[in-house]
Amino acid sequence: MISIVIPVHNEELVLESLVSGIHASLSDFKEDFELILCENGSVDNTLKLAHILAESYPRLVILDSPEASYGAAIRAGILRSRGERIVVFNADLWDIDFLHKANNLLGQYDIVIASKRHRESQDQRPFNRRLITWGFNVVLQILFGFKGTDTHGMKAFNRARITPIVRRCITDKEIFDTEVILRGQQAGLTTTEVPTFVEETRPSRYSTFSRIPRTFRDLWILYKDMHFAPVSKSSEV
Repeated sequence: MISIVIPVHNEELVLESLVSGIHASLSDFKEDFELILCENGSVDNTLKLAHILAESYPRLVILDSPEASYGAAIRAGILRSRGERIVVFNADLWDIDFLHKANNLLGQYDIVIASKRHRESQDQRPFNRRLITWGFNVVLQILFGFKGTDTHGMKAFNRARITPIVRRCITDKEIFDTEVILRGQQAGLTTTEVPTFVEETRPSRYSTFSRIPRTFRDLWILYKDMHFAPVSKSSEV
C-alpha cells in the first residue's frame, strides 16, 4: 500500500475536485492506496465535506484537529498511515506523475523530493517567491549544511525509515517538513531530488512578512536542538 497524506485547511472550494481527481488518476494503479486528509483548524465546511466524501470513497481517511497547524497535520498523517511508502501532497500542489516516479525510486532511496530548484524544473511562480525559496535554501546550507536544493512541496518517504525521524521533530508549523528533511539527512537517510513543474494557482494565504519571524524563530530552535543535543544515527533509524 501507498499512503497519500494531504494537510487541508479551509479547502471547501477545492476538496471535492481534489479527492475525485486523485482517485480518478489512480484508477489503474496496480497497488492499493489510502488518501489521508489531515484537516486542521478549518472554519469553513472542509471537515463536514470531507466526511461526506468519505461515504463515497472508502479509501479516504479523515483526521481532524481544532488547531490550524500545517506541520502537526502532516505529522499526524504520517504516523497514522499504513502504507509502506508515503507521499505528501498539498491541496493545491499534487502530481500523480510524481507519485509514480517516487513509488519506483523509494526502492532505492528513503526520501524523494520534488525540487522546485532542480535544474530541469519549471518554476512559474512570481520572482519574489522564487527568490524566497533560493534565500531559504542558502540559510539551510549555512546553518545546517543542507546538501539539497529544496525542502518544501511534494515529497515521498519510506515509512519504516521516516517515522522515527518524524517522532523526534520539535516544530509543528511552516518548517516542519524542512525539519524532517534535515533530520533525515543528519540520520544518514538516502535522498534524491526530481524535477517538477510549479505554477501559482492562488496567492499565499499568509503574508510573507508575518511568516518570516515565525520561520526564523523555529529555525533557531531547531538549530540549537540539532547542534547541541545530537542524536546518534543508530538511534534515529
